[in-house]
Amino acid sequence: MDFVIEDEMSQPPMVEREIVPAGQHRMTIKHCEEGPNQYKTSDENPEGQCIKLRLSTVDGMYKFVFDDIPKHLGWRAKQLAEALAIVPVGGRLSLKPEELVGQVVNVEISHYTSKAGKVSAVVKRYVPATAGAAEQKKSRPRPQKVAVSGPADDIPF
Repeated sequence: MDFVIEDEMSQPPMVEREIVPAGQHRMTIKHCEEGPNQYKTSDENPEGQCIKLRLSTVDGMYKFVFDDIPKHLGWRAKQLAEALAIVPVGGRLSLKPEELVGQVVNVEISHYTSKAGKVSAVVKRYVPATAGAAEQKKSRPRPQKVAVSGPADDIPF
């Protein structure tokens, strides 16, 4: 068996991406799975079962934002569902990871500084689908009305 060993100089250098700036962003759910998180345990959820999301800005210019939503925080799952326009049925909300991958959601990002001094982007809240559209409409500049005072020259149009 023959192996080709590439020169390390021929490989492009790894570029470290910046964290997502604080504020509202449209983000794509790139990965989603269910599983435990030892830091999300509680009396109602002793194993720390979570839905684990990996979010990317639509343009993909920044680092991923990771968000684990614990099973015992139904209000947080409801916030995500509202942002995706998913309606609970009979007071029960069912989020399936395979159905969430690829969905685009409006997210408000804030920054968190760990005890070690590392700054990370975290999900502050998921913005409801209708509120995100309304806020985007508000942020667009409106055309200014210009008063017409009459022709500046003798061209009739």
